[in-house]
Amino acid sequence: MKIRKSLLAASLLAATTLAHAGDYSFANVSANWLDWSNRTTDQAHKRDFGYLEAEGGMGGNWGELYGFFDIENPGKSNNGTDGKDRRFTTKVVARYNMTKIGDVPVQLYGHVYDTRGNGFGGFDTFFTQNRVLGLGTDFTIGGVTIKPFFGVHNELDSNSTGSGFNGYMTGYVLLYPFQAFGQNLMISQWHETELDRQDKFTKNYKSRVGQNGALALWWTPTKAITTGLQYRYADQKLGSSAYQNAVIYSIKYNIK
Repeated sequence: MKIRKSLLAASLLAATTLAHAGDYSFANVSANWLDWSNRTTDQAHKRDFGYLEAEGGMGGNWGELYGFFDIENPGKSNNGTDGKDRRFTTKVVARYNMTKIGDVPVQLYGHVYDTRGNGFGGFDTFFTQNRVLGLGTDFTIGGVTIKPFFGVHNELDSNSTGSGFNGYMTGYVLLYPFQAFGQNLMISQWHETELDRQDKFTKNYKSRVGQNGALALWWTPTKAITTGLQYRYADQKLGSSAYQNAVIYSIKYNIK
């Protein structure tokens, strides 16, 4: 309980900071529903769930900072094992501009992803934290912004033999804002590939390589509201060797 309270307090403090600092910043809160495909519920034994999210980011010539805090199954308890318990997920991503090659920045990249709860990933109790440290960059081509990274992956998993080196991670974030029929739209994608994962972290998988990501279409009909439709996918990830996919329905209230 103390850990969850600390995570919540840190997330609220980060959201406040992100909303009021930096050369640019944004913050929003959202309600979301994740609907797994029938194959995923059959093969990976996953259950659909709703979640609330607080999200924010800021950036400038120095780099950028991004983070979110999710409460999954917010109306449920956290002491069962039926896959419908309340869970908590936090992610913080930092990019620091060290130098430039031409107009392209060379960034020190780091992220921490933390998720914990009951009845998730095939376990009664579950906690995992992924830490990545490496290099990244940020460039725009034809209105499409791409933010790739590559780094060393360290993991702490409550259901493995402990923590330590777990190979490497590479990935990117893609953003493409555009207008159609007089409406403000955006296509976004995030994708992560885990490489050379270690044996103690791959007990549920058939490969040392794992894929994880989402592709989304966002519509902002007013300054305060954004709605979105996301295709969520994972392979050799999320506690199962099966390919998993879902649709996420989202509505956001844009604070800034």
